[in-house]
Amino acid sequence: MTKLPKYNEQQWTNARDAVMQEYQDYIEELRQQGVDFTIKNSRKLLIYQDLIAEWQHHMPTVMSDLEDNPFVLTLFDELKKHKKSTLLERAYQNMSSWSNFNPLALTLWLELSEDETITEY
Repeated sequence: MTKLPKYNEQQWTNARDAVMQEYQDYIEELRQQGVDFTIKNSRKLLIYQDLIAEWQHHMPTVMSDLEDNPFVLTLFDELKKHKKSTLLERAYQNMSSWSNFNPLALTLWLELSEDETITEY
């Protein structure tokens, strides 16, 4: 098993801000596209809401829950290279093939962490 990098609280705060910005950008896209588009993409919206729920905890909880998740940790490299998050979109793309799967928010991240094919972006 490979050793995962560790990030400090400020880095995690920046990561959380980027994920929340990605979510806000998606909400803005829904507003601009209108009701029909929003209805058509309701599953994506619900998944995004479940995913960001884990990021809304106090920072020590976010860090302890997600610091061993290789998929989540790809966000740090992504932010270094591109200065923005596509973590929610990448998670959704993977999860869109899951049928009738409605776990708790943390379970979503744990499930994503087990899929080694999505740790590259």
